[in-house]
Amino acid sequence: MKSLRLRTYLTLLPVVVAAVVVSGYSTFLESRVALTRLANRHLAYKAEQLRDYINNEWEVINSLGLAGEEAYREAQEESFRSYAYSLLRSDTEQVLVIDASGVPAYRIEARGAREEPFADGATETRVSLPAGWFSREVLGEDRVGISFSFEPFGWTIAISELSARFFSDVDGILRGNVLMLAVALLCAAILTAAYLRRLIGPLERLSGAISRIADTGDLSLRATVESKDEIGGLASRFNVMVSSLEAQNLMLSESNKAEREARETAVLREVETLFLLGRISDFNDEKTGAHLKRIGALSALFARLLGQGPEEEDLILKSSTLHDIGKIAIPEAILQKPGKLDPGEFSVMKRHTLIGYELLKDSNSHYLSQGATIALTHHERWDGNGYPRGLSGEAIPLPGRIVSIVDVFDALVSDRPYKSAWSEEAALEYIVSQRGRQFDADLVDLFRTHIAEFTEIWA
Repeated sequence: MKSLRLRTYLTLLPVVVAAVVVSGYSTFLESRVALTRLANRHLAYKAEQLRDYINNEWEVINSLGLAGEEAYREAQEESFRSYAYSLLRSDTEQVLVIDASGVPAYRIEARGAREEPFADGATETRVSLPAGWFSREVLGEDRVGISFSFEPFGWTIAISELSARFFSDVDGILRGNVLMLAVALLCAAILTAAYLRRLIGPLERLSGAISRIADTGDLSLRATVESKDEIGGLASRFNVMVSSLEAQNLMLSESNKAEREARETAVLREVETLFLLGRISDFNDEKTGAHLKRIGALSALFARLLGQGPEEEDLILKSSTLHDIGKIAIPEAILQKPGKLDPGEFSVMKRHTLIGYELLKDSNSHYLSQGATIALTHHERWDGNGYPRGLSGEAIPLPGRIVSIVDVFDALVSDRPYKSAWSEEAALEYIVSQRGRQFDADLVDLFRTHIAEFTEIWA
């Protein structure tokens, strides 16, 4: 029996040792790869958000012909610093901006307050970072990060994390695996006999626990550790692995949540941009954003009455505010003229539809794309006598037909440099008189039926 036990020890111990070492090392490698990949994706995602944000803002400024204005460049720098600061989550993350000569211009960190730009002469250090991933010393700190260039300002922008922080979870897993390996080997040497007697039952129960987790996908379940032998060690390591997977799952969920929040923030910024663009067109003409809000609300009510869904309603609510964006290029003397425009002036005024369309047409934004359509078509007439293309009937896109009615109604009941406000009754009478001529007959009927709701918004 002793000889058999000895042979069993000599046979099983090398196998057990090898299995434990391979299992622990494999778990460590898999966890290291998974955590490193997750951390890489997290940094890459932030770098992508930062690059898209600064490029999109520059495209807006450039499309408006304001790229040469120092005030707008300074405003974009401040907006970039604010957005970069909002992306930082750990107290050791940082965003570094390097100018064309390699001198650090800004360093933005989450720990403490956001830092100011480096003062002139404050550092003689030259920093050269390759585009893409890097792992090196930066300004006296070992860092891992990703960098990209922003050509309009001659910047190299890098978002990075301290190397020690970046790999801290991996180091913890290594220590845990070494500790578990030592414990498992000790248990294997002492309890081999008990292990042989109790092999089948514990294995079956462990197998059942693994099957339940695999079948249900519930990572909160754990295998019961019945003893401190190899089966117990296996169950314990399995639980550690499941805990690691559960933690990774949680981190992934948090990352997805952060991504959703970033998307929502981006949408909010886009909405703010839409309103500001609309205000630009309104600044020289009506001196207030109230007209834009009314046009948006009246257009959204039309969409709702037409049975369109919430997305379409929201789309026209925001995009309709850009209908007169092209007026930014129309001389103020024409916009503010108290009397009727002469033919030459009216010809210039009509260009605002084409200018607005050209400003907005190439955007990937749904809001700006529909804004381009509305800017181009809101002065077309149902009978084909409108401008700029002389479209008629249903060849005029529905959003343009809707904004055509609400824009005229709002203009009639508002004071303008060239006229006094009409009464709501007189404005409605005019709209109805243009049924099938200037305006879509069906939309006019809908407008007249629900006039109380429209006037309530205007009031």
